[in-house]
Amino acid sequence: MAQEQGIAKVDLTYIFKAVMMGNSLYSDNWEKGVLYLTNLNLWFSEGGGWSTIPLQNITMIGREVTDSIKMKAQRSIGTSHVLIIDYVQASSVIQGATSPAVALLAGNEAVINTLKTYLQPICGTPAKKQSLSDIDKKLLYMLYTGVNDLQKLAFFTGADSQTLSDSFKSLRDQKLCDNSGTLTEEGKKQIMEMM
Repeated sequence: MAQEQGIAKVDLTYIFKAVMMGNSLYSDNWEKGVLYLTNLNLWFSEGGGWSTIPLQNITMIGREVTDSIKMKAQRSIGTSHVLIIDYVQASSVIQGATSPAVALLAGNEAVINTLKTYLQPICGTPAKKQSLSDIDKKLLYMLYTGVNDLQKLAFFTGADSQTLSDSFKSLRDQKLCDNSGTLTEEGKKQIMEMM
């Protein structure tokens, strides 16, 4: 087993377990503390102890931060530079299962960008992973509900056929759906994160 080695220690403001629904933030319990990054874990100082997120439990680094989250962070802590970390934790409901969780890190822009750039490759999040546009999200949801007729999609999303075609290509390129519009496991996972 690998020995834990320190990589970086940073003073940040964070929410270790943020309450989010879709892209809306319902938490406001920002905490000033130390983030300690090792080759195995992210350590968060909490009160007199530490909370950890094993790097292997991180599912995504750097999901797109919405304007509402930036504004909430700016109002609460004085910065809009936020890094979203999606991870899984042991479920409190089902023994042996995991449940999704979100940590928000906020601080100096250079520090946040450096953490993001460093964590993406070691946590398996491709650095080039593009975020979904509003049309991509609508199309993904429509495909999830079984709607794949072009006219109905155009009506429901309010997009023209070229925009839908580009969005469909984007979803396919990100392996969220196949050529027939059926969602892949990754696509279903993305939908669950959006809901």
